[in-house]
Amino acid sequence: MSVKKIMIVVVAGVIGLLSFLIIFLAVNSYFMNRMVEEEIQVLIDDVGDSTAKTYSEKTIEGLPDPVRRYFHYALQDGQQYVRFAHIKAKGYFKRPLQKNWAEMTTQQYFITNPIGMIFDAEMRQSPFMWFDIRDKYYQKTAGMHVNLLSGFNVLNETGGNALNTTTFLRCIGEAVMFPTSLLPSAYIQWEPIDENRAKAIVRDGENAGTYIFYFNKIGEIIKYESKDRYDRLNNQLKKVGSIAVRSDYKKISGMMIPTRFLITRILPDGTHEDFWKGEITDITFNQTSQF
Repeated sequence: MSVKKIMIVVVAGVIGLLSFLIIFLAVNSYFMNRMVEEEIQVLIDDVGDSTAKTYSEKTIEGLPDPVRRYFHYALQDGQQYVRFAHIKAKGYFKRPLQKNWAEMTTQQYFITNPIGMIFDAEMRQSPFMWFDIRDKYYQKTAGMHVNLLSGFNVLNETGGNALNTTTFLRCIGEAVMFPTSLLPSAYIQWEPIDENRAKAIVRDGENAGTYIFYFNKIGEIIKYESKDRYDRLNNQLKKVGSIAVRSDYKKISGMMIPTRFLITRILPDGTHEDFWKGEITDITFNQTSQF
């Protein structure tokens, strides 16, 4: 066979391989997108009674002083409870024990009774390296699904006490963006600490933990922390602490919502490692018809 024919065969082989790879990635990306769309629809179908429940200051009688201060600041009498929230954010994310930050864009979908979440994100480390990420919490069970380059699945995990508890606690932490979900309920109870701190005891079935919330003088939640979460370190879920700082409050749909955030993990050796920082770019409440 001549050199020219060999080159033609090699080029044809490379083109064929690239074509197969592109089709493989496109098909897997399509199926992941369909999975996420169907899971969002499941949340919407479980939003619950459409009858609007409204907030009254009588609801917060007997709560610790800083918690009442927060609800006086964040809510107004007659405020409709949030049953469904759609939140968009952008910022930078850093994986455990890594040095470099990656650009991250996210969309999160929440239902509040029962508690459920879909976290749909793209983490881009370079123009040629990115991950599509879906985290889920529904019916007390969590799941993680991660695709490299949109099509190579590198993580697909469902359930387990560590993952379920951590994802449930994430749902509670994100509730600062839909404050009616921090009102006393079957999921959250408040205990006093001092004039600027309170403990939140949270539970959804066997998924349980505590947060310490910090409040400033005007009533804003400025920080909250937990020792009950887990993170993936060296490919194993290990118990870590977490600290979330929230700031830049804005009035959205009658509620005061923090729009900037910095999340820090506390590694088992006590090291503090910032890993997710950014801002909320859009947020809507109780609008399911657009999805």
